[in-house]
Amino acid sequence: MKKVYTVMDLLIRWGAYIAGVLILITTVMTFYEVVSRSFFHKPTSWATELSIYAIIGSCFLGSAYAVRTYSHITVDLLINNVNDRIKTLLAYLTNSLGLVFSIIFTLYSYLHVIKTFNLGVTSASLLRIPMYIPESLLVIGGVLLCIAFILQIIDGGIHKGGEHL
Repeated sequence: MKKVYTVMDLLIRWGAYIAGVLILITTVMTFYEVVSRSFFHKPTSWATELSIYAIIGSCFLGSAYAVRTYSHITVDLLINNVNDRIKTLLAYLTNSLGLVFSIIFTLYSYLHVIKTFNLGVTSASLLRIPMYIPESLLVIGGVLLCIAFILQIIDGGIHKGGEHL
């Protein structure tokens, strides 16, 4: 069981690495677009669209890592004013609700991607990218998010707020 836990944590970490690479790629594409448009008066037909897909992908692939490292935005006013027993109960409750949301999100994302694939939907731009490709990042991110919440429930720890791993 420990190996499965370690592999799942590694998958989440890889999602974060890929999210970081997508942000780096977005930066390069945006820089190229600005230089191309400003200095050579030749805007690209691909940079904006691919940058949008990369940013969306980085958000969904990186969200599981944010959950695992407590890097997401939290409101800890209540948590800071209750005893440890209630904190533990609230941790289980919020992680369970997060898991339910993630399962629903992943299921509906998957159904949407299948529908998009079957209909052959492409982007409206000149690139005509099959939309199931960028949309599949939502499904992958959703699966990673489900795994992250399951690991959080297994850990069962109390996050004190303001600290990161």
